[in-house]
Amino acid sequence: MPEYSRLNKINIYSRLPMEGNEERKFNKEWKEKHRRFFQIAGITVRLESDLNFDKVKFKEEFGQFAVNGPGDDNVTFRHHFEMPDLKDQDLGKELYRKPPWAISRKNGTWYYLGIAPKPKDSTLHRVAVFNSNYMNATIFSCPDEAKRIRKTGWHSLSLFPTDQIWLAPLLADRNAVLLHSAAVNLHGEGLLFVGHSEAGKSTTMTFLKEHAEILCDDRNVVRRWDKGWRVHGTWSHGDVPDVSPVSAPLRAVIFLQQADQNAIKPLTDRKEIWRRLLATLIKPMVTAEWWKKELDTLEQLVEEASFFKMFFDKSGAIVSELMKLTEEKGLQTKDTRI
Repeated sequence: MPEYSRLNKINIYSRLPMEGNEERKFNKEWKEKHRRFFQIAGITVRLESDLNFDKVKFKEEFGQFAVNGPGDDNVTFRHHFEMPDLKDQDLGKELYRKPPWAISRKNGTWYYLGIAPKPKDSTLHRVAVFNSNYMNATIFSCPDEAKRIRKTGWHSLSLFPTDQIWLAPLLADRNAVLLHSAAVNLHGEGLLFVGHSEAGKSTTMTFLKEHAEILCDDRNVVRRWDKGWRVHGTWSHGDVPDVSPVSAPLRAVIFLQQADQNAIKPLTDRKEIWRRLLATLIKPMVTAEWWKKELDTLEQLVEEASFFKMFFDKSGAIVSELMKLTEEKGLQTKDTRI
């Protein structure tokens, strides 16, 4: 069966006349083959593409986040595999330029141009157009990208090098932050281990693998819902491939420090907490508006969550201390369950 790229544009978007039954049959078949849904941190992404998804292999970790249909909070990405003609197009004021991206904005619309590393090379490998709140995007990729995907698979929902580029601004509008961190669900409580590369996040996940559900060892979302803070896993893992789409009420934010002892100590110094959190906040193309939203969320997190320092060696003995932490109900953060 041929790909639906042309038919999709003619019959779905242009809406040329079709017989009723024929159109219904086409729409049903198109949705089954060219639409998928994924959910992360309470946000459902409706993915639509010219390609037939039945013939495309998604990165394995995406399977954990796949859902059957829309949720309460939905965004839409539409993928096309031909480049638009941008000649003489006014894309507004350029706000950022550093390969692989040149980013501009006009009347609330964001334009992401995938640029070449050499300044004199004007070739574009991708063009993405987002509305003002990043809830709708049309993404154009080169035809060669479709060939590559058929061979190697779909590596990110946006086909960007990383999905955090679009996820971070969405989270800023939802009282949430994306942190360089590892997280687990232990005894029904969320433990968030914060730190940069080599801090020991993946090592800690290895220690806890037999005792807890790993959410992700490299990127996690902390979001404040009506009933409190929750930690959500993502598919952006590091050395440990285990990921989970579930969330858990945030029991503690734990800053890692390798040592020759095993202990968990409360951290109450607000300046130190702020410094450590800001150092691990995932930052996309930063705007003043985005910064204000994220700083407001972090301020609330610092006020309401419990923070600790974890000193640990390579023996794994720290696990027993973490077990105690989730069992000490008297220390739990208030108002954390949904």
